[in-house]
Amino acid sequence: MGLGLIFLLLLFVLAPSHAAAQDYDYEINAYAVYFDVIAPENVEETIEIDITSYTNLSQYVIYTDYPVEDPRAVLEMGSSTEPINVTVREVLGGTNAIYMNFPLLRPGESAKIRLTFTTRGMITESDGKQQFTYYVKFSQPVGLFHVQLVVPKGYAVLSPIIPSPDKVESSTSRLLLEWTRQNVRAGEEFYFIVGFSGEIIPPKQPSSLIYVGLFLAGLIVGGGGVYGYVLYRERKRSEEKAHLRTDEEKILAILREGSVLQSELAEKLGVSKAKVSIILREMEEKGLITRTREGRTYRVFLRE
Repeated sequence: MGLGLIFLLLLFVLAPSHAAAQDYDYEINAYAVYFDVIAPENVEETIEIDITSYTNLSQYVIYTDYPVEDPRAVLEMGSSTEPINVTVREVLGGTNAIYMNFPLLRPGESAKIRLTFTTRGMITESDGKQQFTYYVKFSQPVGLFHVQLVVPKGYAVLSPIIPSPDKVESSTSRLLLEWTRQNVRAGEEFYFIVGFSGEIIPPKQPSSLIYVGLFLAGLIVGGGGVYGYVLYRERKRSEEKAHLRTDEEKILAILREGSVLQSELAEKLGVSKAKVSIILREMEEKGLITRTREGRTYRVFLRE
């Protein structure tokens, strides 16, 4: 009787874990995603999935909400590597299903699936800055989840960075960020957001000939005396008039028809009030216009 009770108790304890395992066709031991930013419109993504099959398994499907171009995949099992047939189909309004068919995995067998493709749309631009965004949700438990983002040389990472990376590594050719999570639960989701600047191109060092030319020009101007100085000033004035910015020319054309409120100029030019204020201040310093206070704004006049 005692042995029978112990046997029943063992069955009761072991049954839940066995049933939980049979809820899925396979176990995901590890799931890793690697992003290599070649350019804002060219990102190479590699997904590596280490699985153990609970049944006869010959297909794995991944869903993405961004374009999938040039997909290719292999199955690593032991010391052998087999090519995988990859098919991409669009389902449910823009979502892409990536079907991977491979040699049969029998119950208890483990293998690694490696999928690589090129994509775009993961990086958006705002105010001259790029932002990388990635979202993933798991439908079943994952033993180890790993994400790696490689930003090329010349780019600087900015805020926001969500979540904080577990590892940041910088070298002369790239900047690497990594995140790792263990024992991911079914239904758990992750958002990754990383802001970074556009490529920073260092300015070229000026040629030594420029310094020589400036020195000689200084000697000529200094030796020319008052006459040379007057000619220089006249030439500078003509250059300033010849290089008036387009917005300044538009403002002068408007003012030739009569004075106008500063707030109205922003609407006529189709630019911000702040930009109009900067342009008008520069024009006032050049002696091209005058401004008088009128209410909460200024009235702008063409200076005769």
